[in-house]
Order: sequence, then structure tokens, then C-alpha cells
Amino acid sequence: MVAFLVYATAGAPVERASAVDRPDVVGHSAAVSRTNALIVEVRVSLSGPASVFVEYDNPLAGRYRTRLGAAATEHIIPIVRLRPETTYDYTVFTVDGAERSDAARGPGGSFTTGALPKPLAAIFTTATGRSSQPLILSDHRSQDMSDSYLVFWDEVGALVWYLRVKNTGPVVRRQGQENFLFAPVENGLRQFTPLGKVTDLAGVLLAEMHHDLVPLEGGRILFPMASGCMIVGKRELRRAVDCERQLVVIRDAFDSGGAEQRRLILYDHLAIWHSATGRIEEVWDPAEAFDILDPAQHWEPARRGVQRWTHLNSVSQGVHGNFLLSFRHRSQVASLTSDYEIEWLLHGPESDYEFPDPTDRFYGQHTATQLANGNVLLFDNGRRRPDAEGGKYSRALELRLDDAMGTAVKVWEYRPSPDIYAHAGSSAYRLDSGNTLVNFSVTHQDLVYAPLVVVEADANGDEVFRIETVQLHQRPSRYRAQGGIEAIYGETMLRPPAEFVQRPPPVRRHYERMRRVAASTFDLYLDDGYLVYAKAPCSVEDIERPFFLHVRPQKPYMLAEDRREVGFDNLDSSFFWSGLRWPGGCHVEVRLPAYAIDYIATGQGVAEGGGGGWRVDIPWVPQQ
Repeated sequence: MVAFLVYATAGAPVERASAVDRPDVVGHSAAVSRTNALIVEVRVSLSGPASVFVEYDNPLAGRYRTRLGAAATEHIIPIVRLRPETTYDYTVFTVDGAERSDAARGPGGSFTTGALPKPLAAIFTTATGRSSQPLILSDHRSQDMSDSYLVFWDEVGALVWYLRVKNTGPVVRRQGQENFLFAPVENGLRQFTPLGKVTDLAGVLLAEMHHDLVPLEGGRILFPMASGCMIVGKRELRRAVDCERQLVVIRDAFDSGGAEQRRLILYDHLAIWHSATGRIEEVWDPAEAFDILDPAQHWEPARRGVQRWTHLNSVSQGVHGNFLLSFRHRSQVASLTSDYEIEWLLHGPESDYEFPDPTDRFYGQHTATQLANGNVLLFDNGRRRPDAEGGKYSRALELRLDDAMGTAVKVWEYRPSPDIYAHAGSSAYRLDSGNTLVNFSVTHQDLVYAPLVVVEADANGDEVFRIETVQLHQRPSRYRAQGGIEAIYGETMLRPPAEFVQRPPPVRRHYERMRRVAASTFDLYLDDGYLVYAKAPCSVEDIERPFFLHVRPQKPYMLAEDRREVGFDNLDSSFFWSGLRWPGGCHVEVRLPAYAIDYIATGQGVAEGGGGGWRVDIPWVPQQ
């Protein structure tokens, strides 16, 4: 049972709507959940059984009405779709029957929502325009995956709902009118409600489920399963039986220098989970359809003797019972029939379609879907795109497939200006409005991490809505963003929200609240356990050179055993991993150890005792 804090109490007596004898509201209160700052319960006590709903309003956030509850004398009415730290007025309505038209206006009060969890509160959002979607659902994952959330943004870019989940996976699918399915990383299949209740459906049984899921009839779930592997040696290619054991063997051999002649190739099957029995049925094996050693494939580099082959990152239903599969590492989209036979291949090895214009090709793509007209829409990441075709940039791309001519031709794209390069993740979905929701995930350009961007683009490729988010002390990712959801928990919009713009604080004011501890080419600050490097303006040389950072504790035993001989922790970093370009300047931040610090040496382009670049020595760092 969730505990709640009371913010408002009973108000004025019921205002009768007619002469019908109705139950009176004898008490009401509103409370904010202690576990979720954006969920409120309104409790209503009546003198007799009746149905109840609540209307709640904020001049900027909009006006909404909850669903109609069943007749009772005691009601607990959940309210969602709320902005943080915002005051709402609410009014109770009683219904002595099944129709809202019979409602009587009752008493009201107010409540104020709480503050967001620290990781979400650290997000700065800039939103422009207005989405055609009342709600946009997305994930929000911290750099180290320690803080992962599912969130709803409203049509003007305000965060209005969240759920913290452990290692959220990239896919969320609505199940019915309320519940959602999602697959956390290495945690099987789960279901959650809009009120935050999470239920395991398959647990570790589906630990190899990844990237996508498609609900089918009869409680079945179609999904990619990372369960295939082959061993490639000097004179052999053979299927391995126990992939997990072989993974350990190959990596151990590689680490000991004995894996030069062989490697392990991992790939994905397509499988169905039968919810009634818990059985997993493998329905398609790419090793039986493709040549695993085809040199035309876009291989990713091997890591410790292990190489991933297909990397099946999306599955979706087509327009005639077929299924579209996106293979990132083959830069290929495949259509399978309802019997799981290859219908056609698009781009990549053995493609059934040619590209008259080479710049219409795609690379390292995500979220391939088939539109009602048969066209294919996808997010073209542009990973390893040849320079002759434009090099590194990302876009949403729609292709028309001409079966008679055997060609694929671009008929629409959204490509922002200036370009954004999202080397991983990301999504593009066609909305019922005809617009396209495009999400750029894990973005960086020219060694500089940029804000995460979600755009709604119209049929002309023009932006009608844009959200940019930046989070201090993290390099978060947002794998997918989805529309097509009218309500979180059955609420009805009575008045839309007003424009919402939350901009990052000016750089100067941001640094004024920090503690400056040194000044050189970069100014150095302490901020909540981070060492922050700041410079304005920035040159290309400023961000190309790595940073060295040596930290010595006051108590040497705080170091790991392998560091005690040298006497300090090595926290070297680079702008690529820790940097952010602010308007007019550069910003790099590195998390410091939790122990009391005795000495710091840091700089760029210079080692201990060397010349060139810059270096500062901080003999003592005051504790914050």
C-alpha cells in the first residue's frame, strides 16, 4: 500500500445540479505519493453510494478530468499527467447514475506536486512548437545505467510522468488501454501500470530478449533472442552449442594470447514466447538464411575475440501479415512472410532492390516499419556511411520500393540543419497525424556531446515541434520516443497546456554557484563531487586533447592495491566521454572519488614532469 502525504482537506458543501436526492460529499483530501512526485490521490467520502470524478487545473499545465469511478461511498481517485512542483486546483463531481451529464459539482481544494528525483531534476529542457501528440513516451537512461526511467512528455515538452526501472530496455509497448509491456536489459519481460506497479511476466526465462517485442494473438510475444553463435577458426566454421560457455572460453583464450586463430560470432534468432505455457519457440534462424562469412557485410570490430553479426534491433508487423526486421550490422532490412520465410531484402548483402541514387542508402539503421502505402520508414543512423554518400550524419528516411523496377527511392526525409550524428539507438515513427516523430539518441558531433533531440516533422520535412534535453553530470541516452497515446490513466483533456520552455541557466550564473579551485587554460570548479573544467570561448584544440587527472587521497589505503605503488588514482578523461559544449564555451566534468583528497594534478597535453599544454597542481581540495 502506497503511503501518501495530505496537502488539502475538505472544502465547501456540494453545489446541487438538480433536485435529485444525491449523496453529499462529507470529506475529501488530496495527497502526493511519497514514491512518485507526479502521482496524486484524491480521497472522497460520500454520505451514500455514487460515482465520482475529479477535474484538476493549472493555468499553464492545462485542465483535465479523471475517469469515472464505480458507485461507492469511499473513493480513491488517482491523478496523473502532472508537472513537478506545480499547484493545481481540483473539484469533486458526483454522478448518481452512469452518465457524466448527470454530474453535480461538489467541493474542491488544491495540491502541489513534489520535486522530481535528482537525475530527472538535473535535466534542462528547451521545447519549441507544439506536438500533434498529447503525450510522448520515451526512456531516459543515465550513462552508467544506474538511473533509468520511463517518462511522458506533454505536447509542449513538459515532463508529466515518470517511472524508475532497473536497466530499462529500449522497447515499451502499450497493452490494452492502460498497462505497458517492456523488456529491461537482462531482466526478461515485465508489465507496468500507469500508477507504477511493476510485475514480472517471464523473469529470467526471457533474459535473452532484447531490443523489441511484438504482441501477437493468443497472448504470444514475438521478439529477437540473442541465442545463436558460431566459432570461426583457421579451417572451420561450426555452430557452437553452449554460447555462454563459449563466450567465456574465447575471451579467456584471447586475454591469455591464444585466440589469434579463432573468434566467436554472436547472432540473434527470432522467437515467440507463449504466455499460456511459458514455452519459447524459435521461428527463424539467420544462419540458415544468410552467409555468415559474406565479405559484403558491414562488420563491427571484434572485441576480445567476439564479434556480433546481425544485431537485430527492431521487429515490426507489416501491412499484409509480414514482419520487418532491422539488422544494424548488415545495414539491412528484411521482410519475412507470416510463415517466417524471407520475402525480400533491402540494402546490404543480396539486396532485392537497387538504389539509383547512392545517397538514398542507409547505414546502421533502427526502427524499420512498413507504412500503409507499402513504403519503408526507418531511422538512418549513418554509421560507417561512406564519405562519397555524405559521411556521418543521421536522418529519418522513407523509401518507396518498386517491385517491377527492383529499385528503392527516397520519397521523404527529415535531416536537421545543422546535421546531427546519432551513432547508436534512435527512432523514427509515423504518427496518425501524418507527421513523423524522430528521436536522436546518444548524440555527439566533432568530439562534442550535443543535447538529446526529439523532433516532430511534417510531410515537407519541416519541424513543428522540438525538444532538446541536457543533463548535468551525465551523458544520458534516449533509445526511442513514441506517440499515439491519448491518456496515461484514462484522463480527458479539457484545456490543453500552455507553452512550456525551460532553458539551461546562463553559463556565468551556473559557474557562480560552484567553487573555483584553480585557473589556467581551463577554469576548474568543484560541484557536488565533480571536478568541472570550463572555458569560454573554446577552440578545436581545446577539445581534441585528452585530460589527465591524478588524484591522491589523504589516506593511502583508500587506493586499490594496484594503485598504491604509484600513490594516486588515474582518472584521465577526454572531451568525447565527459564533455559538453555550452553556448559560448566548453564544459568537462569528471566524478571525483568519495574519499578525502590530499592532492590533484591535472591538465592537457602534458604528463608528469613534461612540457607543453597546461597543468595545474591543487595541493588540497576543500570538502564541499
